[in-house]
Amino acid sequence: MPDNSASFVTKCPLRMALPISDQQALLRTASPPRHALKGECLIAEGAELSSLLILCSGMAQKVRGFPDGIQQIVAVFVEGDTLNASEIVFPQSRNAIYALTTATYLSISLGPLNDLIVERPAIARALWQETAAHAAIQQEWMIWLGTRTAQVRLAHFLCELSRRLQVAGRDPGGPIEFPLTQSDLADALGLSTVHVNRSLQALRSLGLIDLARSELTILDKRGLYAIAEFDPRYLDGRKLVN
Repeated sequence: MPDNSASFVTKCPLRMALPISDQQALLRTASPPRHALKGECLIAEGAELSSLLILCSGMAQKVRGFPDGIQQIVAVFVEGDTLNASEIVFPQSRNAIYALTTATYLSISLGPLNDLIVERPAIARALWQETAAHAAIQQEWMIWLGTRTAQVRLAHFLCELSRRLQVAGRDPGGPIEFPLTQSDLADALGLSTVHVNRSLQALRSLGLIDLARSELTILDKRGLYAIAEFDPRYLDGRKLVN
């Protein structure tokens, strides 16, 4: 059987708030899994939106480009995330999505998805919750981008990403894959690479993190959370409602 059969629910860590029967029904409508290389564009800015994409493995980023060549990273995705749930009601994508690592993802055409939503209202509710979960993350980004120092911004970002990877099933006590460069962090945090470098060095010197060879290890979780003023409850938006 192809990988988009019901058995693929065990291979794609779908984290939408859905009973297993609805998860299976949703995944049965997907095209066979697609594989992307690091840096590959999954959705182009301005592209016609025809599918819902779900990230099964790897990491991805959402980017807004500007005419002067500057770009802003507006979201980072981990395995189990939907990549464009908040945009499928619009005709075109306002942002581009690129693979940060090698990645596997599913594509569900909007026609079959809309039919399924009519048949299974729980899927509509789960998509709403997925949109709300990402909106909560975006709100936190907006707050700390506008009000916090470079070191706090970076600490908060590291706390958030490690927490989301933990929820996705990664070992919270060990190193995690961290493909973002200092330039990427600058684009995400609204900082210069100089400020990113200084902030990384400060967090290292405090014994809070180790970041080397594209791997992040949080050495002192409590200390990093304190500096970041990090409260992870805003990441709990995918609760299954009975």
